[in-house]
Amino acid sequence: MIQSILTFQFKINQKESGEIEPEFEPIQLIFREEKFDEDEFSGLIAENDIFAIFYQHTTGLSGVKYSYSNFYEGRLKETPYQVISYFKQVADGTQYLAISIFELDDEIEIFEDLIRHMGSRLDTIIDKLTRARNSKQLSLIENINIRLKNEIKFTIFQIDRLSNLDKLQKVALIYNSEERLKILEILREYPISKKEMKNILEKMTATINVDILLQPFLELNLIRRDWIKGEKDKKTGEITHQGEYLFLVKDIMLARFPNENLLNHFKETNNELLPLYRQNVIDFFANYDPYTQAIEETRKLASILLNPDVYDFFVLMRHNHYPMDKIPKIFSEFAVTEILLEDLKNLNIITEVTDENDRKWICLLTDIKPLIVFPEFLLPKIRAAYKNQDSDAAITHEIAKKALSLLEITYPEKVKF
Repeated sequence: MIQSILTFQFKINQKESGEIEPEFEPIQLIFREEKFDEDEFSGLIAENDIFAIFYQHTTGLSGVKYSYSNFYEGRLKETPYQVISYFKQVADGTQYLAISIFELDDEIEIFEDLIRHMGSRLDTIIDKLTRARNSKQLSLIENINIRLKNEIKFTIFQIDRLSNLDKLQKVALIYNSEERLKILEILREYPISKKEMKNILEKMTATINVDILLQPFLELNLIRRDWIKGEKDKKTGEITHQGEYLFLVKDIMLARFPNENLLNHFKETNNELLPLYRQNVIDFFANYDPYTQAIEETRKLASILLNPDVYDFFVLMRHNHYPMDKIPKIFSEFAVTEILLEDLKNLNIITEVTDENDRKWICLLTDIKPLIVFPEFLLPKIRAAYKNQDSDAAITHEIAKKALSLLEITYPEKVKF
């Protein structure tokens, strides 16, 4: 859960003696909990950590002509939180930080886009704030500060929306993460120890939390974890293949389906759009196969489901259709409706049909749902991994037996959405 977003301006504060006293002057500090306020927030982030974040951003800054902005993710040293920070240096050299502070067990990767979008908007706000301060326009400074405060509050609101994912969005979490896709790819081949999985993932990302990455798999009942008693190596006497192992018991895909709700509604109401809409649906699904869907396309679908504005609109469109000139205003004030609709059309999520009066209507062309598959393909792979003891994927008799047992036990289980 996000704890706060804090914005600062960095100041040198040079004394007459030539000594400097660098400080971060607070601009807008927005907190979730009342125990923190603008005068006391050291329990969230210490000054040393703010300077450390600033250093991460400004290393190598020399040579930049006009402005510089970037993002940094990391854990704090002096308090138990992690951050995504935004940095900007404007034309006159003034430097700003906006630090978003999260709990350690938060999966901050899913909030990256929201923070980056906030950063792009802060670019404009900070430029205006700097000019207003330099020209000492007090009323303008006050108005810009109000806008900055509202921007931060809105970002926290968006992050809260994205923190409460439904099951479909948890599937999207899997396909929107390189590390989770790697987990799925490996488990589609053979069972693996949690320790070995961690070693593989650390080659992709130095600091990873395997338990957090596994969370959506476990919540959706796609994998099982079990302790395996090791076997003694006949030559060395060492116990090998002992520890917690991961087993895939259900495979999952993000697939497109015809929007039956709308088709049925059009049929029941004798809607004049039915023939046109139905033909668009037929044309799309005539060439669609979820089993050959490119991973790039699946990742795009996952990204859509993890965008709060787009997802709200997507859910609404499952049961409704709207004329282009009366699209419901459910998007946030910062979302550009035309761009969002164009992106959804380009991905064949929505389609446009024109009635006999030349009025254009928007309909959901393809629904997105999880497709659960029993991983029968694992059976020969498990046997092969047990028989081929010289391969990297070799497993013991105990592991193979457990894998087959779990597949048998979980076969009748249903994953409901």
